[in-house]
Amino acid sequence: MNHSSPTQLTASSLPAGKITRKQVAAHCGLCVRIIDNLTRSGVLGHYRIGKSIRYDLAEVEATLRARFHVGGTASADAGQGSGKHSTTHA
Repeated sequence: MNHSSPTQLTASSLPAGKITRKQVAAHCGLCVRIIDNLTRSGVLGHYRIGKSIRYDLAEVEATLRARFHVGGTASADAGQGSGKHSTTHA
């Protein structure tokens, strides 16, 4: 019984932020193949639990924001960019 408890704790003690590649793909609006490629190339960090691979949602989001410049900085850049267009047209 003691042997099964640590094994169950390892799998069940994962925080809610640990998700599958399909969940990552759905959350990010990408296909699973892209998630697989980013994982294989070392861009996305992951956790291997037995044969399963899990991702930390916060880490994935931070990596994608930094790598592809999406998120809060994109809207700030868009605001600056539109200001430049206004100046150019004026």
